Amino acid sequence: MTINTRKSLKYVLSLLIVTYLVGCTPLTVIEINDNTFYQLQQDVESIKNSQVADAAPMEMKIISEKLQRTKQAKANGDLREEARLTQQIRADMTIARLRAKVNGLNQSLLEKRDELSAARVYLQQLEAQLP
Repeated sequence: MTINTRKSLKYVLSLLIVTYLVGCTPLTVIEINDNTFYQLQQDVESIKNSQVADAAPMEMKIISEKLQRTKQAKANGDLREEARLTQQIRADMTIARLRAKVNGLNQSLLEKRDELSAARVYLQQLEAQLP
């Protein structure tokens, strides 16, 4: 083997090892107790009653479906599934909040653009009045 082949082989092997370690690392573990589901249910209800629900209806539908599956997992005593779904629901709630924020910023941007257009029209009118 040449030196370049050894170097590239070392690089590939180290890359495979790192990829394996990253792939096999367990996800963040959420501790599940008796109150976890009920707290999650309260959090979902508070989001449903806020402006986030109007801004992100698709996410809210997904959250509701996952909450039902979490309820079934809790009833079946499947803690692993309950933890996985709880983590996904929390992530979906964050996405819904961010979507609501983006929608608000988009609305603000549209208003600013309308103001800019009106200002340009006004400027053109003033320029037309100049001799």
